[in-house]
Amino acid sequence: MKKLLFLMNPNAGMRVQKRLLTDMLSRLNRAGYLCAVYVTEKRGDATELARAEGGNADLVVACGGDGTLNEVITGILNGGHRTPVGYLPCGSTNDFAAGIGIPNDLPRACEQLATGSPRRLDVGRFCGNRYFSYTASFGAFTSVSYSTPQNVKNILGHTAYILSGIRSLGEIRPIHMKVTANGDVYEGDYIFGGICNSTSLGGLLKLDDSAVDMNDGLFEAILISFPPDLLAANRILNALRVYDYSDPALTFIRASSFTCENDPDLKWTLDGEEAECSPVVTVENVHDAITMIT
Repeated sequence: MKKLLFLMNPNAGMRVQKRLLTDMLSRLNRAGYLCAVYVTEKRGDATELARAEGGNADLVVACGGDGTLNEVITGILNGGHRTPVGYLPCGSTNDFAAGIGIPNDLPRACEQLATGSPRRLDVGRFCGNRYFSYTASFGAFTSVSYSTPQNVKNILGHTAYILSGIRSLGEIRPIHMKVTANGDVYEGDYIFGGICNSTSLGGLLKLDDSAVDMNDGLFEAILISFPPDLLAANRILNALRVYDYSDPALTFIRASSFTCENDPDLKWTLDGEEAECSPVVTVENVHDAITMIT
């Protein structure tokens, strides 16, 4: 039988994974996998386990939210492994899963994992030593995913993000940023910025599917200028809704690397997890970095 390393975050999302664990493992057993199950207890556990044991498995599966997947991918890369990665999404938003067509229904996701095909994907490297699977972002709403209490996320799911985002509206301030990409410089006051390899950011911002290729060696970045008044804010929201990147408040960039000069106290998020930054932040595309079963 093939060996499968099953890494489960028991506290992700609505915690349905604990109730469905036996069913999921049974489905994977029938598909020919001998499963070794590890239940994470704290942040970083999945990274360490994937790094230490990922090379001994035929498949490493992340069962949790986007943060759990981020840890598994980081562990695989840090360990220098080429082992394929599977994802059973049970977080509050599951942005990455939505972007690559993995269902939120765990039994269905297991069946897809058992019969799916390998797909090579790019990964992001942040400041040279951290990785992200689908987005590095700053500004409005980006702190919601890590500042919303886990028990609130578990009870309300995605609604928790929306409510926390609404509460943070009064705290939004312009962020001065200088971004260099493809030899061009973009500088201004922004309300939001995202460098991504996905069509969805926290369920709050969507990119046109046709604008994103997840294995082309390039990231898509969007910078949203700080609106001077409510009329401008409404115009920006309408432009985002119809994917109209020609609006003067929106800057859309496609590049393999970005250098961002910002306040060192600025908070970035990587796949929904808080990241420390420096006055100069580098974001690089690691092309063809991992194999995902989709």
